[in-house]
Amino acid sequence: MVKRRFFRRAARWFLVAAGVYFAAVYAGARLDSVALREGSAHPAPPPAPSTRVAGAIHVHTRRSHDAIGTEAELARAARAVGLDFVFLADHRDAGSPAAEWEGTALWDEGVLVVRGQEIRVEGVGKVLVDRLDTAVVSWTGGVESFLARVERDSAFTVVAHPRGRPSDAWRLPGAPGMAAWEVFDFADVARRRLASPSVVYHLVALVGGELTGRAEHSWLRLYRNGFRAPGVAAFDSLWADHGQERPAALDRTGPTAVGGLDVHPRARLPGGRLFPDYASSLRTMVNHVALDVPPDSDPVAATRSLGAAIRRGDVFVSFGDAEEARGFRVGMVAPGGWADLTPGSATSAEGAIPVAGESAIPASLPAHVPPGGATRMATDLRLEAGFATDPGRVAYRVVRDGREVGWWRGPGLSWPVEGPGAYRVELYRYSARVGRLVWNLRPWIFVNPVLVRPSAEAG
Repeated sequence: MVKRRFFRRAARWFLVAAGVYFAAVYAGARLDSVALREGSAHPAPPPAPSTRVAGAIHVHTRRSHDAIGTEAELARAARAVGLDFVFLADHRDAGSPAAEWEGTALWDEGVLVVRGQEIRVEGVGKVLVDRLDTAVVSWTGGVESFLARVERDSAFTVVAHPRGRPSDAWRLPGAPGMAAWEVFDFADVARRRLASPSVVYHLVALVGGELTGRAEHSWLRLYRNGFRAPGVAAFDSLWADHGQERPAALDRTGPTAVGGLDVHPRARLPGGRLFPDYASSLRTMVNHVALDVPPDSDPVAATRSLGAAIRRGDVFVSFGDAEEARGFRVGMVAPGGWADLTPGSATSAEGAIPVAGESAIPASLPAHVPPGGATRMATDLRLEAGFATDPGRVAYRVVRDGREVGWWRGPGLSWPVEGPGAYRVELYRYSARVGRLVWNLRPWIFVNPVLVRPSAEAG
């Protein structure tokens, strides 16, 4: 009898402790204190790029030794979730069947499948690369010879796992020759979160998500503090000092921020479903890229165009709600701005729509500078962002040279630029707020920087 009472009491205390644990983790992951600056008006968003495509970067198939999904399954999943491209990052070795590596890109199910590789450059780190004429897992000839091969093959390169495990972390002080930087690595973020005290909560949520068909929501919870992770700080450091005057005054000098999934389907559940599932993974993190023209029907030409567009930097990364994120617009606005965003409006040569009757935009400054671009400091220069339709409850976080300068409560952003620097925008969704307390503040969109140089007079 005594033993039975002891076990009953122990069970009750265990349930109480478990309840307190889950409640504390749940509330702690959803309650923030943020000073939101109230927008006095709803500014019109900048003009939309001519063509924007959405896709996933860093996805593995069975050509890698640690994944079992097929290209056909990946293409079907990408089409089902509305993506335009997927960038593979398979591990290739000298023993891989040559037939599996024929062709560098293809159109499948209306999705551009880029057959990229993940390669370790000895002493430097890991990179994702397309169109590289090699069949090795590791490049042992040094970074200079690797970059020479990349230039010879006109390849596109992305720094992978830059702040991941010590064996993968990027070792160079900058990113010479690299077009993009994998600021968000889903696998690395998941490892860090699953090593935290909240690991039990996340594991229960992930299992529940798989069983209820809401796996992407559980995976996205791992990104609660993703925008303040070491990888973001490392990326900001590559841009932070470029707002100052340089001999090449207005060129972009940092790599483009992208998000990598690093998804490896490793098993099949009853019924043949992959685990992790391609469709669920592809819904979590999407790269939105502004193209000059619609993708070419030739997959190799389309891949070159995609790589060039990512290199230019007019790219943002969304976490969930990718279809709504497609309507997001952002840019630096010179004095004059625009007012009319109706279809068919005449635009300036720089792509901005001037206010009727005004000619306040200096000829030396573009009216609208997209992410990845640069301009000079000018009076009334503003960082603006928004949507063509109401996005609901959103908050903007403005960052200059890696430091937070303030928050703005949406739906549109119109932030006065106070000095040179690298400016970027983060967009969050939230459920409710009372004063500074914000409930369920969650990252949604991460935008690449725009450089503001000193004014010509200051130079």
